[in-house]
Amino acid sequence: MAADTRLIPDAIRDVSTLALNELIDRMGTLDLTPLLVYLVDNVADSALLHLVEQFHVAGIEGGALAENATNRRTLIKNAIAIHRLKGTPAGIKRAIRDAGFGEVTIIERPGELFHDGTYTRNGLMTHGNGNGAWRNYHIIMHRLITVDQAVLIRALANEFAPVRCKLLQIVYTEAPLRHNGAGYHDGSYSRGAA
Repeated sequence: MAADTRLIPDAIRDVSTLALNELIDRMGTLDLTPLLVYLVDNVADSALLHLVEQFHVAGIEGGALAENATNRRTLIKNAIAIHRLKGTPAGIKRAIRDAGFGEVTIIERPGELFHDGTYTRNGLMTHGNGNGAWRNYHIIMHRLITVDQAVLIRALANEFAPVRCKLLQIVYTEAPLRHNGAGYHDGSYSRGAA
């Protein structure tokens, strides 16, 4: 809808004022949705890298693991919740899940094995709680990961874990590499733990 030029007072009606009026009319027709960058589902893929940095989830905080735009969008949308949980096992789980690696199980204090039938003898749980073993934990992946991804997940876990804690292993025996031609013996995958 064009602005009515009759509303411009005679004292300022000249060529430049009429041109400004016409420019204002054209500005009203511009699509401003690309400027709404916090509507993460609608923003262009090229802006995601900047938003990942702005929300402080780039690099080892999840951005390096997010392999596609969908994972980056999820990471950005959940950045505040992730940082709220930082320093807790739930924060580690959420950061790994939002980076696109699904659910994980965290075994805390593996040196506190009790003979109550809770755990099986699989090498993850040990007897004794000496030498600071209370701070150790394992991450069990329920999805197969490459050796490179394991390095990034270890860095992510160290970033989101409490400072006092130490990650012993990332175990993915729950998702073994099957001999179906999908993986090769080229060092990309290891057998069970990283």
